[in-house]
Amino acid sequence: MEFLIAMIVASAALAGGVAHAVTRRDLQGGAKVAVPLACALLVGTACTFVPHLPLLAFLGTVVVYLLARRLFTAKLALAASGVVLLGGCSFAVLLMMVALDTM
Repeated sequence: MEFLIAMIVASAALAGGVAHAVTRRDLQGGAKVAVPLACALLVGTACTFVPHLPLLAFLGTVVVYLLARRLFTAKLALAASGVVLLGGCSFAVLLMMVALDTM
């Protein structure tokens, strides 16, 4: 049980830290704290139900953000990556629900 809690906390901390490192130049004010905190909460909550897939969805989201940042403004890139992260975490939870339902 302690391993699962440590994994959830580590996944959330990694997601928050990477989100802060990637978006710190593009954000100002309270958004510098809110965006990494929201990423950490979403990934940590999704990791409660599915162990590793939300972290992979987050890493895919970082790639989408970095690519979109080169093509669009920071606000559009952040919005697109937020949609990708929410969709990826939702897909991971739904995938686990289907897997458990068919067991």
